[in-house]
Amino acid sequence: MRIQGINQTGVPGAEQISLGAISSAAQGKMRTTQALTKVVSDYQVMSEKAEAVAQYGQNYQSSLMALDASYDEMINQPHFDDKNNPTYRDISKRWNTLSLKHVSETLNNFTNKTASAKYQTDISTYLRGKSNDIRGVARTRQVDYANGVLAAQISNYSKLPNGPELIEAAIQQQVQIGFMTPEAGVNGLQEALETHASTQLTMSIESATSDTDLDAIRLSLINNTNPYLSLSTVQSAFTSIQQRENQIDKDFDDKQTATYVDALTKIVMGDITNEGEIDLLLTGEQITPAYHATLSKRLNEEIKGPEVDDWNEYTLVKLNIWDYTAADILNNTMLTRPTRIKLIADLEKWNDDQNTDLDWVGTQSGKEATRRLKAEFPVASGKFNLFGAASAEADAALTKLYDAVQNIPLGKRESSVIDLANKIIQDSRITKPEQGPPVPETIQEIIDLYPPGPERKKVLDAWGKKKMQNVPSNDYIRTTQNSIMSLAKELGVIV
Repeated sequence: MRIQGINQTGVPGAEQISLGAISSAAQGKMRTTQALTKVVSDYQVMSEKAEAVAQYGQNYQSSLMALDASYDEMINQPHFDDKNNPTYRDISKRWNTLSLKHVSETLNNFTNKTASAKYQTDISTYLRGKSNDIRGVARTRQVDYANGVLAAQISNYSKLPNGPELIEAAIQQQVQIGFMTPEAGVNGLQEALETHASTQLTMSIESATSDTDLDAIRLSLINNTNPYLSLSTVQSAFTSIQQRENQIDKDFDDKQTATYVDALTKIVMGDITNEGEIDLLLTGEQITPAYHATLSKRLNEEIKGPEVDDWNEYTLVKLNIWDYTAADILNNTMLTRPTRIKLIADLEKWNDDQNTDLDWVGTQSGKEATRRLKAEFPVASGKFNLFGAASAEADAALTKLYDAVQNIPLGKRESSVIDLANKIIQDSRITKPEQGPPVPETIQEIIDLYPPGPERKKVLDAWGKKKMQNVPSNDYIRTTQNSIMSLAKELGVIV
């Protein structure tokens, strides 16, 4: 058979051999083309898988860091807002809104469907866990808030005569809504009723105005029929009754002394000139017989009175005014009436200065000293503690200031407080340790700037102190890396 384009050799079967060779060669070329096509196809698949791994890893790790930081910030926010309303009520809603917004924005970064699907699966698992956690936080804070409200109610009801009924109703409500177990309710009611009985007893003792009132309370305790008054409470009450008796006696004596000094001042000033007014004070038990005798004697002596001051006596009193009482000065027969009046004015001024020094914190100098210390030691973050914007360093400096002022004699404290504050500031600047590099604002910046190791841990610890919150666990980095490796193995990028 002759084949077009094939040379005839004349050898039998040669044409068939040539055709077989051509066919084999063609098939060989076809296999080579298929092999090259498969290589290109496999390369494209591998590239897509690598792209999926890269997109997944970058976005998933970034989400974990951002969401962890947002979660920590949310649960570390104050438990009450500026209107004193609890913030637990919408914390779950705020977290869901924030997290879903972040996930939606992150999904826009994906161009690889495989990576996007893997991200959605894993981030959904993460968010379910966090949602459960934050619901637990909300529940705990709800119970804490309810217990706080109950404690406030019990404290208020303990001051009311019908407190037991109100307390029992409040605790029963807590049990019914599940904030307290029945067993805890029974124990809490017993404790609250004991508190009510003790509070009522204390109030009756403190409100007593005479020994007769206290004797009646003492008799009621001897014949006690209140089952909620413990033995220790009764024993403590007897001590309180004795203390109240002493206080009533002291108050009565102080009142008589004040009346005596007032009458004595009027005698020196010439406002009382006859004994009839003094007698009325004695009849009304406003002064003691001893005070009456002293006033009568002083009235007669004041009519005469010294003509000139004893200079040595005047100098002694003037220079040591704080060692004398008003009665001492008014009864001093060695000084003329005008001199005694002037010395009384000096004593009152010294007493005013002393009172100012006792309350030096509220003076203008005290406020300025406090301001300077807080300015020198500012708060490390935007968060405030319960007692105002004071850092730990400021608290320590204020303690030093208080201790230093207390060691200064009365009369010199207000004038010294600013100098003491300045000295504390100056000393702190001398001993302040050298500051390290500035701490980045976010953990992502730390991860980007510092490789894993001691330096990164040091900066993470500094970030936690600066932000006044716990640094998210480093385990999430390892978890993310493991997830990336698992995905890579699953896609066949690595074996």
